[in-house]
Amino acid sequence: MKFGLGLGVCALCAAFCHPANAQGTGEGPVRGTLNLNPPGMTLHLADRYHLLPNDVDSSADNVAAPDTDAYDSHDAKDGAGKGEVRPPKITDVPPWEVSGMCEAGKLDSKACRFHWWPALREQTQYLLIETGWNLATNTHVYDATTHGHWFQNWINSVDGFKFSRWNDANPISDDYVGHPMMGAITMYIFIQNYPRGMSIEAQNTKEYWHSRLWGLLWSTIYSTEWKLGPISEASFGNTGRTTYFDKNAGKKTNGTGTVGLVVTPLGGWVWTLGEDFVDLHLIRAADAKTTNPLFLFVMGFANPCRSFANLMRFKAPWYRDSRPVRPHRTWPTFTDALASP
Repeated sequence: MKFGLGLGVCALCAAFCHPANAQGTGEGPVRGTLNLNPPGMTLHLADRYHLLPNDVDSSADNVAAPDTDAYDSHDAKDGAGKGEVRPPKITDVPPWEVSGMCEAGKLDSKACRFHWWPALREQTQYLLIETGWNLATNTHVYDATTHGHWFQNWINSVDGFKFSRWNDANPISDDYVGHPMMGAITMYIFIQNYPRGMSIEAQNTKEYWHSRLWGLLWSTIYSTEWKLGPISEASFGNTGRTTYFDKNAGKKTNGTGTVGLVVTPLGGWVWTLGEDFVDLHLIRAADAKTTNPLFLFVMGFANPCRSFANLMRFKAPWYRDSRPVRPHRTWPTFTDALASP
């Protein structure tokens, strides 16, 4: 869509002004340039699950095992024996460990389900942004929406949709760039609310493809709503209600066609896979070498749809569920705490 670049730049700039939202708490892979042992840090229940291979010195004999008695009856479920612990809550676990722990059964099964309310809230925010942009920047959309019987105009627009025609007479940049970007943003909104796939980076595994295919279904439903639903181009702008001669297309059209219904989800799926690849092989290596928020902000343009989806959950554009990206904060590991006096 035409609103993408302008609105995206404004939104990214707004997020850049609040770098404190850069990354959630938790521990993760250690980077040598960061101080990972600040004093006075208290560990949580989930820390006992977080001994990563690169965090533990295998040659050390003086690292004591965590005291299992520290997690007995007060952390256990009612009726559980001494030393038994309930699975940690998802809020106790760093986001980059969530998908793996869900797959291994170390998190409560309810916590690993799709988060419907946050996803619907973020998707609604995005839908309102798109609709508001069309109303604010397109005189035809505003006039068609504010004149006549709104409900009847919407029904007539849906009835006039041309499913038998591919081209909808929109510019090529809208159909084959803007719409795939819209589909990719929608897919990332699904993925970031799907614990079983949120922290999986690009890889040829069942879990990765499963999460991206569910995201494709979510994007397909949204693209149908955007074209025909109660908050759509049909209801706000009445696309499909009247036929007119389009000078650019050189023929009569009512502005409808199946291109948007198909290209938005499928093109968005391909775009998402591309951004995943770029994030793994380019952005990951770059953000491991810097804590400069300006540089992290600029790198967000290499993953524009993921960055925009992050804004829908009020996170900085460089936020990642798959790894810590820390321009200002440092976090201890379990091993660091054991080694400290």
